[in-house]
Amino acid sequence: MSGLDYGKKRLLDQRNSELCSIANKNSADSTVSAVNLQLKLRFVNQSAVLTLRGHKETTTPMLPINLPPRRYTVLDSAGIAFRCAPVAAFFYGFFDLAWAALTPVTTLVAARLIDAVVRTARGGAPFDEVYFYLALLAGLTAFGWLRSSLHNLADLRLTLALRARYRTALTEKRTRLEYALLEQSDTWDLIQRVAANPEGGRLKATYYHLIDMAAFILKVGGLLILLASAVWWAPLLVFAVAGFALVTGVRGGKALYQAERQVAEHDRRLGYLSEVMLGREAAAERTLFGSSSMVAGMWRKSFTAAVGVRLRARLRWYVNAYTGNLTNQAVWVLLMLALLPSLQTGAVSIGLFITLTQAFTRFDIVWGFMDTVNGLAADAEFFKDLTTFLSLPEEGNAPGGVSVATSASPALIELRDVRFRYPGAERYVLDGLNLTLEAGRHYALVGANGCGKTTVTRLITGLYPAESGSIWVNGRNLREYSPAELRALFSIVYQDFARYGVSLRDNVFLGQEPAEDGQVFERAGLGPLTGRLPRGVDTPLGKIAPDGVDLSGGEWQRVAMARSLARPSALRILDEPTAALDPLAESELYASFERLTEGAATLLITHRLGATKTADVILVLDNGRIVESGSHAELMQTGGLYARMYESQRYWYEAD
Repeated sequence: MSGLDYGKKRLLDQRNSELCSIANKNSADSTVSAVNLQLKLRFVNQSAVLTLRGHKETTTPMLPINLPPRRYTVLDSAGIAFRCAPVAAFFYGFFDLAWAALTPVTTLVAARLIDAVVRTARGGAPFDEVYFYLALLAGLTAFGWLRSSLHNLADLRLTLALRARYRTALTEKRTRLEYALLEQSDTWDLIQRVAANPEGGRLKATYYHLIDMAAFILKVGGLLILLASAVWWAPLLVFAVAGFALVTGVRGGKALYQAERQVAEHDRRLGYLSEVMLGREAAAERTLFGSSSMVAGMWRKSFTAAVGVRLRARLRWYVNAYTGNLTNQAVWVLLMLALLPSLQTGAVSIGLFITLTQAFTRFDIVWGFMDTVNGLAADAEFFKDLTTFLSLPEEGNAPGGVSVATSASPALIELRDVRFRYPGAERYVLDGLNLTLEAGRHYALVGANGCGKTTVTRLITGLYPAESGSIWVNGRNLREYSPAELRALFSIVYQDFARYGVSLRDNVFLGQEPAEDGQVFERAGLGPLTGRLPRGVDTPLGKIAPDGVDLSGGEWQRVAMARSLARPSALRILDEPTAALDPLAESELYASFERLTEGAATLLITHRLGATKTADVILVLDNGRIVESGSHAELMQTGGLYARMYESQRYWYEAD
């Protein structure tokens, strides 16, 4: 692969990582369509594959394979490999198995060659027989060289196909997971084990282990047949040693994979700390605060813990393996001694004695068998994890049947006596909440930090189910809506809105077909920005692409606003997206957003009250319930909680 192709491949890998990050967040963002994200991921994976192959990107892409929820075993590694790349998977196995089947033949030919040479040297026999076996052995050796090259080619083709079809299938599964799962560390640890390096990791290794086991049986089985022709009981002793290796290998493989389960959390932490130490995002603060040494110390601590767990498991395996290997050597010495009488009587030729000795020593039967069994035992544990991952509940069918008219229809939202607490928590965040949002009106939901304002949005958008009570949208229970229908009703701008390292157009129209008239950019106040970007709306943003342009905080916020405006939603929610702005700038931005969304219902969520004065209804949340509601003037006249909060912040919004 040329340097140019390698650079392009690297950029595609970076883009894949960015889109995977988007995909992992899509359940939390009602403006993102899983279908379109999956199509983008397919395109990126296909582009990387075609770059490696030297093909143009217009080649028809391979679709990801279907991985339905069911019980998966090590045998499914072969099934998945053949579904992704049948020709490459076949030839990988064919060449290995053919070479294994020829191993006893090669041993026998080498023995005949030695015997022919001995006869020629002793009795002056003609060289014809020597030439024949020498040519035959040379042909077998040449096949071995050819097999190695073709084996590597098949391996590369299989890796590329797994990247395009298997990796993308796993990523698309991640985009469909229920949102609540994405906030659980156990889910991320499971993803860490299952989806790490899918095209070159455990699944491909499992298929290779199956091939290795079949090849081992062919190879050693043929040699044992040759050995049994001289000493009939010798294979029984080999089987006894192999049984010991089997038990030891299974135990060792399970222990090694259990160690991987234990260190998954450490690996996830190491990845995060590595990004903090080496990534661009934290570079300025690392330099200004001199935090590199502290973060490096945290990294070393996690790394040492992970290495310790792996090392202890590996040491136990090596002790057992070396014990088996010593037993193996003692057995082969005994077998060779047992062949000596047959050698003296002529039942075993000199050539066969020498080649059998070399073969059994070279193949290291106990060690090789134990290593393969160890791998398969660990692989079996991996497929338990894969079964669990593919059985995780999904958010529902991907969007595709919701019309624009439905998505833009007026929404009436009612929360009736809703109670909710997060998994593992004892305190109810919402405790008997009653709330009504009418179509076409502007609302503001206010309250202290941690009172549950964001939780309300998670419940009405279906990200979390209410523990008790009910939520109604347009007269239908929320549970009756599909995720597609809910996404069509809502669009949200979060406080921690994402800054995607893709083009401005993709940032705004993420998850839907982009508009061509540019109206959304103008409405969101991005006209001046698009005019100065070198490639207009197609300019990549952020620092991933070499020609990427980073934006100011305010510009990124307008991009997030435009993302919400680009979707014809009935209710637009702004969940404190302007926390980084000063209060006056925040009020101006909210006022601008209300003008832009005239005709649609809006819900502003904030703990800073300068932006709430223009809202039709202000809802005050405290202790899990709405304790006050009304206009700004009404609530100020009442003199309750809202009035006290506003008075405490008044000076923020008053110019000198």
